[in-house]
Amino acid sequence: MHVHLPKPLHGWRAFVGEVGIIVVGVLIALGAEQMVEALHWRSEVAGFRSAVRQEVALDLGTYRFRMNENGCVKARLDQLDQWLDSWRAGRPMQLTGPISAPASLSLQTSVWGGRDANVMAHVPDDERLELGKLYDRFANNEVHRLDERETWLRLGEFDGATALDQHDLMRLRGLITRARYRDSHMTDNAVRYFHIAKEMGIVPHVQDDPPTVDPAFCRSVLPIANRSR
Repeated sequence: MHVHLPKPLHGWRAFVGEVGIIVVGVLIALGAEQMVEALHWRSEVAGFRSAVRQEVALDLGTYRFRMNENGCVKARLDQLDQWLDSWRAGRPMQLTGPISAPASLSLQTSVWGGRDANVMAHVPDDERLELGKLYDRFANNEVHRLDERETWLRLGEFDGATALDQHDLMRLRGLITRARYRDSHMTDNAVRYFHIAKEMGIVPHVQDDPPTVDPAFCRSVLPIANRSR
């Protein structure tokens, strides 16, 4: 028994040509769809990259803002050391003003925290890893910042003190040491972050309306005769 295939109305050559046109059309449509999708994700990644880099720049700016107070921090801790020594020597001085505290700015993490998994999948692996590490470092440094604030608040409890016992002196010594420790680590960390960000092409940017630093913090609280020259 012989099976006879139906013949195309216009012949096999014309049929093959028509099928070829259909296939090419489908391929073109698929290619166009992929191109549109690629352009879409390129736009999404570009938008995320711009936003996250601005956020990182502002976060780095918080460290720059705090580091601008380093001189006043060191001076105030040196003054507190002199004050502590005067009590231990039996010739206690009285502070002439409030101990006050350095100002600091909180980090912004909304862009990174709200990142979309699909967008991140289209960010180059090395850039994604570097950003992740940088934000991990920010989180670590936030521990130092918050503890520094707590330490200075506790130092402020000595404002107006007229009598210090041995327990007070030991507590004061511990707080001064703790404040120096936090200041040193925050500064060292910030310098490393600046270097990492520079390699990524990101420059620290202090927000346009930073809070005013308390001018009293940069004035000596020691009696004039006891101030370092």
